Amino acid sequence: MWSHIPAVMRQRKGALDILFQRYGFGRPDLERAVNSATSAVTLIAQDTIRPYENKGSGRKLNEMRLFDLPWPRTVLRGLGDAPVTLRVALSTFIEPNPSEVARGRKNRYGSHGLRFALKGADEDIDQFTRRVGRTATDELVDDNGPGSGEWQFGYNRRSVGSLHIDTLTIPASDLAQRGVMAVYPVGGWWKESRKVDPARCLTRFSLVAEIDAEEQEVDLYAEVQQAIAARNVVQV
Repeated sequence: MWSHIPAVMRQRKGALDILFQRYGFGRPDLERAVNSATSAVTLIAQDTIRPYENKGSGRKLNEMRLFDLPWPRTVLRGLGDAPVTLRVALSTFIEPNPSEVARGRKNRYGSHGLRFALKGADEDIDQFTRRVGRTATDELVDDNGPGSGEWQFGYNRRSVGSLHIDTLTIPASDLAQRGVMAVYPVGGWWKESRKVDPARCLTRFSLVAEIDAEEQEVDLYAEVQQAIAARNVVQV
């Protein structure tokens, strides 16, 4: 893919933008897809969200979804400063605007937009939700607050279309404190048009988070499995 970009331009800031326009997020790696290792674990959350609500004479942002994931905190803390990679993918299905004039106009082509955010290591839940709320309401660029700039692609590059993917590599002890993610709405033509019945403005999404300790000899899967089992215990 890099062969389509002159060598002198590959280190420039806009090089990734050219690749995104031509290839999107690239092609799947089959070897990685079929590989199984205890040093890597993938968490998948599927849910629905009603992005907007009628309020007064207009339509406002309605809700966010908060996920306290079954994070392998103990194992990650034990790795200390060893680098660990987190890959996140958020996918949803948009309804295109049937109006021709909407093409190419921000917030007018897709019915809705969704974004994801990761809790900062030093944020508590209240601080995190307030940050996400401000970001969504004002449609601010958010590279996840306290750790801004640590993502491979960054907010602007990944926040295009209905499939958002990004990666960060940070010390394991840092990632151990960041097991909460949010999915929140931004603008879309459902929000701009009062003609759309709010009862049908319900959309599905999938959030995928993969933790990869790469060459570290650790078992991330076992701790996650135990955490899930504990949450599923039915108390009588």
